[in-house]
Amino acid sequence: MRKAMLLAAVFGLIGSLWAADPSVGTWKLNIAKSKFAPGEKVTPKEGTIAVRELAGGEFELTFSETMTDGSKIQEKGTWPRIGGVLKSQPASADGTAIVTMIGPGEWYCTSLQNGKQTEVLHSAISKDGKTMQIKMKGTDAQGKSTESVSTWDKQ
Repeated sequence: MRKAMLLAAVFGLIGSLWAADPSVGTWKLNIAKSKFAPGEKVTPKEGTIAVRELAGGEFELTFSETMTDGSKIQEKGTWPRIGGVLKSQPASADGTAIVTMIGPGEWYCTSLQNGKQTEVLHSAISKDGKTMQIKMKGTDAQGKSTESVSTWDKQ
């Protein structure tokens, strides 16, 4: 009986590790609940994040934002489900990003430029699965510390 319970617990744990991650889906930026770094002249006015699981145990994230000055940002990246180096498009010539998976729906992304840490993002999904919050701490082009919190609603 103990062996059966242990076996069931192990398979349950393995199944939960490979279950669909709550990050998967399409997310829209909620401007009213977001707080951007003070003093930023250009901030997002709308944004979308789409996360999907790929065959082979990877996640793919597609990110697009339209800024208040009309400029657009579009990026796509993939990383292993267990975490690792983010492969981004367009690729950065001098930058690297490392994704650290904490658990389903929670991860960190640390950006390095020329070997120096420039930014850390922490993404977490709410318990009800309807909201994703991304906290960013980094440095701007002048070397000053910046922080922002963006809130994203699941579509």
